[in-house]
Amino acid sequence: MGSLDEFRVLIIGGGTCGLAIAQGLQKENISYTIFERDSADDYWNKTRDWGMLLHWGKDFLMRMLPEDLKERFKETLVDPAYDGTEGIPIPHVHGETGEVMARIAMPGMVRVSRKKLREFLTSKQDLNISFAKKLVSVESTGASVTAIFDDGSREKGSFMVGCDGSRSKVREYLVGPEAAKPYDTGMTIINHAASGFTPESARLLRKYHPIGTCFYDPEVSGIFLLTILDGSNAEKPETWSFQIHHAWWGAPNAADLKDPRGRLKFFKERSSRICEPFSTAAAALPDDAVLPADPGQQWSPTLWDNHKGTVTIAGDAAHSMLPNRGQGLNNAMQDAAEIVDAVKLAVSGTSPLADAVTAYEDGMRPRGARDVALSLETASKLYVSELRESPMFKVGLQKMDVDGVKVVAVPNAVQLID
Repeated sequence: MGSLDEFRVLIIGGGTCGLAIAQGLQKENISYTIFERDSADDYWNKTRDWGMLLHWGKDFLMRMLPEDLKERFKETLVDPAYDGTEGIPIPHVHGETGEVMARIAMPGMVRVSRKKLREFLTSKQDLNISFAKKLVSVESTGASVTAIFDDGSREKGSFMVGCDGSRSKVREYLVGPEAAKPYDTGMTIINHAASGFTPESARLLRKYHPIGTCFYDPEVSGIFLLTILDGSNAEKPETWSFQIHHAWWGAPNAADLKDPRGRLKFFKERSSRICEPFSTAAAALPDDAVLPADPGQQWSPTLWDNHKGTVTIAGDAAHSMLPNRGQGLNNAMQDAAEIVDAVKLAVSGTSPLADAVTAYEDGMRPRGARDVALSLETASKLYVSELRESPMFKVGLQKMDVDGVKVVAVPNAVQLID
C-alpha cells in the first residue's frame, strides 16, 4: 500500500501503548504522529502515578525499542535495584493473621512506574507528539482515514490506531456509542500514592517483599495491595513513595464516597483491621490526603468493521480489564508490537493493509477477551475462603491461551502454603 514516504500512521493517545507503537514505527522510519488530548504542560506534569506489572509483555516492548533505550530500561522500574532476576515470588497474606497463604512467581517479572515508563518512552523531544488534540470524530474512505479534532483541525493518514484508553473515541467510531461504553463491574478501587514515611516505617512497608504484597481480609470481598512506587534512593528510605491500593465489591461504591474526608475515614477504618505493614501505611496518611475512588470497569473486544484496515484499536481501548491479574500492560505491549508488524507488512508490500490489520485483530480479540474474563474471575474471588478457586491461586500470572492452557509453563508458579 503506497511507499514508505507516503504512508502515515495516526496514533490517537499518548499513553504507554501509543508511545510504544511510535517507538516501533520510528525505529523502522515509518511516518507517524501521536495526537494527545492533554496540553503539553498537563502531559509532562501529571502528578498521579501508579505501578504496573510487566512480565511476558516485556519481550514485545523490547522488540520495538532502539538499542540505546533497551540499555536504559532500568529507568522505568519502581526500584532500579530490583530488575526481576531474583524472581522472588509475590506473597499473598492473610490480612488478619499475617500468615503467607501463597507465593506467586513469574520469571523476569518487574514492576514499572507509569510515570517513569512514559518519560522513558518519550525523552520529551524524541517523538512526534501533537498536543491539545481531542478527537471528536473519524472519517475513513477505506483508502485513507481522517481524524477530526475539537479545535476544528483535520489530519489525514493511511492508518489510525486508537490508543485512547478505556473510553476510546476510536472504539466508539468502530462499534457505535452504546456498544463502546465500558461495563461497570460493581467493584470500587482506591489507588493512592503515599510518601513522607519515616525511615523505619518505610523499611517496614517492604517487610514481606521488596516490591509488593497482597493482603486479604477474611470478612471483606476485596484485596489490599501495598507496593513500592519509587525506591530509587536505597540509602534514604524516607524518600521512598508507595502505592496503597484497595479494591472491593459492594457498598460503599465510588458514588457513596464523594466526600474526600469520608473516603479517607472509610479507608483508614477498613485498613486498621489489616495486619502490618498495611495498617501502618494507611494510618500514616495525613488528614488532608485525597484518595481517588473509581468504579472498576471493563470492556471486552467484539467484532467491528476496520474499514479496509484503516482503523483499529489497541491497549485499554481494545480490552479494558480489572488489574487483578496484572495483564493489562503485557497485553498492550503485544498489541503495540503486532500493530508495528502489521504496518511493516503493509508498507513493504508484503501484505495488503486490510489483511495485516485483520490478522492483528483476529489474534488480539480472543487474547484480550480471555484476560478481561480471567481478571474479572480473579477479582470475583477475593474472600479468603475463595482464594484457592481464584485464577491467581490456580495459575498465577502466566500467559494463558483462549482455552485456559498455559502458553508458557512456569515451574512452581503458584506455591500454596497450608
